[in-house]
Parts: sequence; C-alpha cells; structure tokens
Amino acid sequence: MTDISQTSPPPQIRLDWVIIALVVLLSLGVFLYLAAQRQYVLRESTNGFDGLKIWLNSESQPTQSFTGGWPLDRSTIGLLVQPIFDTHPDTDRKAARTKEELLLQTDEFDQQIDIIQEKAGSVQSLIILPKWRSGMRLTGYGHPFLLAPRGDVQTVLHQIVGPDVGQVFYMRTPFSDFDYDGDREVLAARVYAGQAFEGIGCEPVIGRPGAMLLGLCPLPGDEDRDQVYVLSDPDVLNNHGLRLGENALIAAQLLPQIAGENRIVIDYSDRNWLTEPEQIVQRERTWEDLARLFEYPFRILWIGAALLLALAIWRGGIRNGPVTNDGPSLGTGKRAANRARARLMRLTGQDGALLSDFVNTRIRAQAAEVFGPGHVVNGGVEAAYLRYMRARQPALAAELTDLLGTIRGLPAHLNASDAITYIDKFESILERFADDA
Repeated sequence: MTDISQTSPPPQIRLDWVIIALVVLLSLGVFLYLAAQRQYVLRESTNGFDGLKIWLNSESQPTQSFTGGWPLDRSTIGLLVQPIFDTHPDTDRKAARTKEELLLQTDEFDQQIDIIQEKAGSVQSLIILPKWRSGMRLTGYGHPFLLAPRGDVQTVLHQIVGPDVGQVFYMRTPFSDFDYDGDREVLAARVYAGQAFEGIGCEPVIGRPGAMLLGLCPLPGDEDRDQVYVLSDPDVLNNHGLRLGENALIAAQLLPQIAGENRIVIDYSDRNWLTEPEQIVQRERTWEDLARLFEYPFRILWIGAALLLALAIWRGGIRNGPVTNDGPSLGTGKRAANRARARLMRLTGQDGALLSDFVNTRIRAQAAEVFGPGHVVNGGVEAAYLRYMRARQPALAAELTDLLGTIRGLPAHLNASDAITYIDKFESILERFADDA
C-alpha cells in the first residue's frame, strides 16, 4: 500500500506554454501593425496618384508608378509626373513627436529642388506643387485648416521656375471651376479650396493668365529655355480630386497628348534615375541593396525567424532531456508523508497498524464524497458517516461498525495474508453500500 490519498493535485500552469502564447501574440501584433501601415502608403492615400495610373491605363495610355531602385530609359518616357510632397525642399524633415504634430506636418518625405529641376531638364515633366498637410492623408478629410502654408508653397514654386512667375493664392469660393480647352469642347476642372498661381510668363493650360492651375513655364537659368508643366493644385489629378467635375476627362485627354506614343511615369523617388539608352549603368553594391531585404514584406519574415530562434535558444538553454514536472503542488507534502509512513510500516512488519490507518483514510474519503471536503460535522467524520450509513442501510452500518472495532483491536504486527482478508471484508461492505445507495 503506497498511496492512500485520494485527492488529485490541481493542474499546473506551465511557464513555457505561457511564454509561447506571449510570443505568438506578440508576433501577431507586429504583423497586424505592419500590415496596417500599408493603408497609409502615400501612393494609395487621398493625396496619392495611383488612381490616375489606373485611370490612364484603362484609357489605353501606358502609365506606371515609380519609387526608385532601377534606371529609367528616358527615351521611353513621354511625360514624367513629379508630385512634390515637401514644402521645405533641401531641408531635413523633422519627425513628429505628437499626434497633433503629425496631423499638421507639411512634409511627407525629403526632396531636393536640384534633382527635380534635373529631371525636368532631362525629360518632359509635369511638376505638381504640394497643397495639403499630412492630416489630409491620415484622416481622409479635406479642410482649409489642413492646407499647407501658402508662403511655403509659393517658395517651392519660385525655387522651381523662378520668382517672376508670380504669387500663389487660394480661391475665395469652396469649389472653383477652371476652363480647359479640350479637343472638341471646353471642359471644367473643379477643385476644392482651389490653389492657383498667377503664372506670369507661363502659357495657361488649365485656367487663365493671372489665375491658372496648370501652366507651361520656362525653367530658370536654362540656355535652351526648356519648359515644364506646373500644376499648382494636386487635387486636379490625385486620388481624391480626380472624381470631381471633369477632372478625369481632362486627364484622359491632356496627359496622353503631352506624352505622345511614349509612357507616362509617376515618379515618387527622391533621386534621378533617368539614363540614356546607350548608357551602361555600373555601380558598386552598397548597404542600401542589403537594406532592401529588411523592408516590408521581408521584415515580417525576419521578425518571425528572430522570435523562433529566440524561443529555440531559450528552450534549449533551460533543460537537457525530457520535460520533468518537479514543481510543488497542492497536497504533495501530505502525500509524501503518507507514502513514507506506509513504507516504514511495511518494512517493520506493522501491517496491523497500517491496516488501521488505511480504514481511517478510506472512511474520511467516503465521508468527503458525501458531505464535501470542507464540511464540518458534529462528533467527527467517522461518526457522521456511520449515522449517514445507518439511516440508509442499518445492517451494513452495524456490520461495518463491528468490523472497524475488530480491525482497531488487531495487534500492530499482523500477518500480511490476514490483513488482506480484513481489507477485502471492509471494501466489500463499502461496495455493497454504494450499490444499494
């Protein structure tokens, strides 16, 4: 008889499973966070121009978005659309520290005027001035409060085509229409909180002299007097404004006419990737090439691999061999004491004393099933259980009482075969009572 306790220990919470669950939740959180950032990508936002690309392609005009990373053959480009999202070119953008600063931020990423002018001098370009703060992209709502400072936009315009072009100003009416002389009829470009410029020295394309949205202006300091298209209000062509008025029809007529048979490229890059057809681009590998392997979506794979490696190192470092459960649990100390006492009694031949302890434990276990483990009864547990048994099976109760008296009167040193006989009688009484109850 090695274990006389009938109470099983409560299940333990394994620390390793808790840590694994935390790692899984953390990985899921990181994945959802990175995936959520995709909705704020500039090209797909209200201020982006992916809608223009889709619309022109549907009108059989080859158009693509370009973010940099490979050379562009300038001879295949009919029109390079250069949207400007930086009201302070040539100046490092300051990261927002609060939500309010983020909403009021006027610069999406850093751009350089000389690169913009270099591209415009290399291929026919349409330069689009900035208009909105970052709050327009993040919230999806256009409000005059979110307009970029007029002075900053005007500075950008003067940096590109010179100060002689005149001033930038806002229209007084919420929605303004500007005429465009189309192929067969005059179309109206409609914008909200229109941002126009005087366009002195420029040929008006959309609008009129003194108040135009799109003009063909000369580049300053250019001996060949190359010209560039300047669009003062991006809402004529961006995702949020393309559906207003007849803006989509104007884009479908005007831009392919400028591009001719070549493709249109919407250039979001901050470097000049234009090359000549015969130019062989040779460059050495840089750290930027390696950094691309850690950009989205590869970043998610690297994070998952790092978490898996950390988990493997942790699991391999805390143990060697099969998992053991040596932690203490409820009832372990009492069970160990009972086992030790039973073993000592068997080794010393005290089967009589061991038998007495056994019946006492069995009576307490049966009483616990009837009254509950925490129930307090008058007169002791055994007396209460015998009263309960006597009320239902008086004969069995009397038989059990006599047997308990006989067992407790046995000598401590009892033959093992005799002890087993008494145990069989005792268990038989309990089984008959359980069957008849």
